[in-house]
Amino acid sequence: MKKLLLVSVMFISASLIADGHDKKEKNTKERMQNHPNHLISFKDCKETKEGIGGLLFAADSAWKEVEMSPENQEKWEEAIVLVDLAANYSTIYDVWCKDMVNQRMKMRMKADKKKDGKQKQKNKEDN
Repeated sequence: MKKLLLVSVMFISASLIADGHDKKEKNTKERMQNHPNHLISFKDCKETKEGIGGLLFAADSAWKEVEMSPENQEKWEEAIVLVDLAANYSTIYDVWCKDMVNQRMKMRMKADKKKDGKQKQKNKEDN
């Protein structure tokens, strides 16, 4: 009898401890902001993408300067640093942003498809 009582008390206390989740309904944005894999917002991803483009443009102009004067060590270093920065930020974008952007595009396409379906149905009913 003591064992049964002990096991039931442990089971109930474990259930109460594990039930520490917030029961309020959260919208998708709040859930994603609190998600452990969500480090960068969509806006930050967009800025990262634009920054990568800027770094690649600067690296391209630095390489053109290197082609004009290949003996200039500072221009070589500048070009290498810019290309390395662009590569590093591209990796960050691929890891943290690419899937999020793709998922967002899929959701938009589904919403547009659903909207078009409703519009076609409405047009059918009107005719």
